[in-house]
Amino acid sequence: MFTTLKKIGLLTSFLLASATLQAQLLDNSASTSISTASTINAGGLLNNNNSSLATSAIQSVLPADSAFALSAYIEAPNTLVLLWEIEDGYYLYRKSLNFIETNNNSLENPVIPMGIQTEDEFFGEVEVYYQRLLIRIPFDSSKVGNNISLQLNYQGCAEASYCYPMQFKELNLEII
Repeated sequence: MFTTLKKIGLLTSFLLASATLQAQLLDNSASTSISTASTINAGGLLNNNNSSLATSAIQSVLPADSAFALSAYIEAPNTLVLLWEIEDGYYLYRKSLNFIETNNNSLENPVIPMGIQTEDEFFGEVEVYYQRLLIRIPFDSSKVGNNISLQLNYQGCAEASYCYPMQFKELNLEII
């Protein structure tokens, strides 16, 4: 009986923490030319058997857009640049980076720097990025037209034992 009550208490703590974090994210979200379609829930907190620690860890993490601040711009004459400024105590996974052009087939292979190999408690041996990640994606300017539309996905974690769900962004950059 005690075990069942303990499980109910853990589930209640996770649900409460999820609602609190989602409310904080809604209050702190800001939009630019990058639109966000992401939520954070308690399911992102892995391998933690202590409900008070789980609640504390969830409440202390930054919203994904703050932890992994993304900017994008066109570098003359034909390169799309994606820049993530990554807060201290956070990291992005290389394996989660995905780019899909939505308006034409002008993008070439992205130039992604090597990350740091590490043993991740959730995913095993992985390559990650700390502090900053700059990716250059060359494009064929004869196929672009007036803009580049891109969908991108990425995922990261806080070192405070919290992994964010996959983040989905849509970019629309005007070519001048």
